[in-house]
Amino acid sequence: MPKGLRIGIVGGGIGGLTAAIALKKQGLNAVVFEQAEELGEVGAGLTISKNAARVFDELGLGAQLASLDNPCPHLGSMHHESGEILGYEPRDSQELNDSNVIVSRQVHRADLYDLLVSRLKDDGGPIHLGHKLQDISQSSDQVELSFASGQVETCDIVIGADGLRSAVRERLFSADPATFTGFVAWRGLVERQFVEDISFDPHFGTYSSSDKLFVRYPIRHGSLINYVAIARRNDFLCESWSAPADVNQVAAEFDGWHEDVVRVIRATPKDKCMRWALYSREPLDKWIAGRVCLLGDAAHPMSPFFGMGAAMAIEDALILARCFEAEKESWTSALERYQSARLPRGNHMQRISLARAESYMNNDPIRRAMNPSSGLGNAMDYDPRTAKI
Repeated sequence: MPKGLRIGIVGGGIGGLTAAIALKKQGLNAVVFEQAEELGEVGAGLTISKNAARVFDELGLGAQLASLDNPCPHLGSMHHESGEILGYEPRDSQELNDSNVIVSRQVHRADLYDLLVSRLKDDGGPIHLGHKLQDISQSSDQVELSFASGQVETCDIVIGADGLRSAVRERLFSADPATFTGFVAWRGLVERQFVEDISFDPHFGTYSSSDKLFVRYPIRHGSLINYVAIARRNDFLCESWSAPADVNQVAAEFDGWHEDVVRVIRATPKDKCMRWALYSREPLDKWIAGRVCLLGDAAHPMSPFFGMGAAMAIEDALILARCFEAEKESWTSALERYQSARLPRGNHMQRISLARAESYMNNDPIRRAMNPSSGLGNAMDYDPRTAKI
């Protein structure tokens, strides 16, 4: 592989930053182009499951990740009206207390983002802000990125890590248009002190009916409660997940549900409640177009029902870096190896995340609730450090 190969990463989110760190660790020149004018990340809770936590361990960030929050001691499902615990799964206490054992964690997205930005800066990796991609073209020997500011950058390789509504995917890949799923989601952050008399046992709790879902868990060592609420609706079609929501309307949507659910919603500050419409996209049959490849939601847009969107992007990042390390003499072989290693799992997980929506919103929520982590175990067994590439 030519010395000094310049790898441009379009998108400075969690997947893009992790990819830049992993590539820098291999001695490669990775440059991030982010459309936002300022560094920052939407504030909300995020699950870093074991499969993704292994990547942080590999990058030397395991201890820092662990410091962001405590591991989840138990999860469970409750009846949406009575609050009765229907399914309860405690975690092994020895595993939770052993600092050498990698466990899943719920963290504040902004804290994780800050951790990645700090590490990339320490590694000397540049992050160019205010770079909104307008066009992308390539020749036999380079890729040209044109930005809305009028600036043009050339790279040897480009990684499209620009998320759900990827501009890179739109311009270079034959992707089918997104389809509205019929679901609308809300997310909110509540200070624990305002609902301190609620037990929050189980730690990670899910309430579901035949047409609605409410998931909540503590973050920042219990000082904040993060929640996601989902309902079948067709009167809101905006996919941006930073659209402000009316707290009273969300509470009304869950009227008649257990009082703990309604109280958490009503305790949400006006500026901490957002909503977005959920769309589905068909899996792609390729992630490579010449010198360009896709990563994270740009490659395999995930629905929130599986809680693995960020984890999958983090997996992609390490596998991509491993492929470049394994194919030092050929960037084409590195990209092909990456696609072969990741596309089957990415597409499979994308399909599962959509199918899980119906398993949550079925006609027998009580039966489903008996096994709150159903389907998650096998997904989290994947180890990006040793997976075949």
